[in-house]
Amino acid sequence: MFLAAAAAFVITSGGLAEQGLDEVNVQGGWAYIAKDKDGAVEHMAATRAAEDAVWLTLGCKADGRLAVSFIHSEHFPFPLKPVSMVKLQSNNVPTALVEAKNVENNQIFVAPLLMRHIMPLVMQDDELVASISDRDGAIARLYVFDAAKRPCA
Repeated sequence: MFLAAAAAFVITSGGLAEQGLDEVNVQGGWAYIAKDKDGAVEHMAATRAAEDAVWLTLGCKADGRLAVSFIHSEHFPFPLKPVSMVKLQSNNVPTALVEAKNVENNQIFVAPLLMRHIMPLVMQDDELVASISDRDGAIARLYVFDAAKRPCA
């Protein structure tokens, strides 16, 4: 329940919740949307990495389930294992290894259980660094995401 509250705060901070469903809103480096799905509100937020066309996406269902993924707009420039570990780092999360599943070499879905505890801490930081390994287990790429909840300038 804490995570649902934290995700809702992140996604709706700055008055975005008052702007209506199905409207894409922008705050700082984040794009947000709230959608009505069968009478329940689901939230989604995304921010682009400082390098490459990779997006960090957060989805929060009305029942509190969280989905976290990294999505490349085309495909990751290195081969991925079907299941691998992604290393996440921020000031509040020095190092966390999380299991992730690859989908068609352009989406990496992170295991939600550990992310329920990590994301509220990450959202207190200015940035998140994700280290994604290639098929051989070597760190193939570091991606830096703006995690700050800043109002639009």
